[in-house]
Amino acid sequence: MKKIWFVRHGESAANAGEATRNHRTIPLSQLGEEQARAVSIIIPRPQLIVTSPYLRARQTADPLMRLYPDVPVETWDCVHEFVYLSPRTCTGTTSAQRRPRVIAYWRHLDPDYVDGDDAESYQHLLQRIHQTIDRLRSRPESFIVVFSHAQFMRNLLLVMQEPDLTPREYMQRFRKSATIRNGQIVEIRL
Repeated sequence: MKKIWFVRHGESAANAGEATRNHRTIPLSQLGEEQARAVSIIIPRPQLIVTSPYLRARQTADPLMRLYPDVPVETWDCVHEFVYLSPRTCTGTTSAQRRPRVIAYWRHLDPDYVDGDDAESYQHLLQRIHQTIDRLRSRPESFIVVFSHAQFMRNLLLVMQEPDLTPREYMQRFRKSATIRNGQIVEIRL
């Protein structure tokens, strides 16, 4: 059996309430950097390190990569955060300012809705989750650490726990699923 540890990135500037410009380049806060160092010392030597292409995930992986410089590292676009609000319309806003739009999105429960040409639908997120699971299954390594994001991880767990739901059912369950803290490790087995 293959053991996969998903690690949510450390606290980012956006998590700390700062306004952000580009969702891909949001850095860790000082607390996030401390969380990244703390999580690196509790992870045993993996056979592969995978990271989202987003800066905050890569920064969280950095201490582990320095600890094990000979462990292969790969960047997988499929494990990036769920981008359901158009980033172009969110530039320069805080999470508090985006909150009404977030609430409206999840109340609508439309898995095919796309907020703009730079956003993705919930259906697309589910495709990325299945792609990630398939890719992890096909890997020869038995212990892989993946640095990712809360919404991606929460939805992946839903798919792993209940593989036969409809996209709308996953959306309904997501809002009631357990939160994942910054720097939290979630284990799955394949």
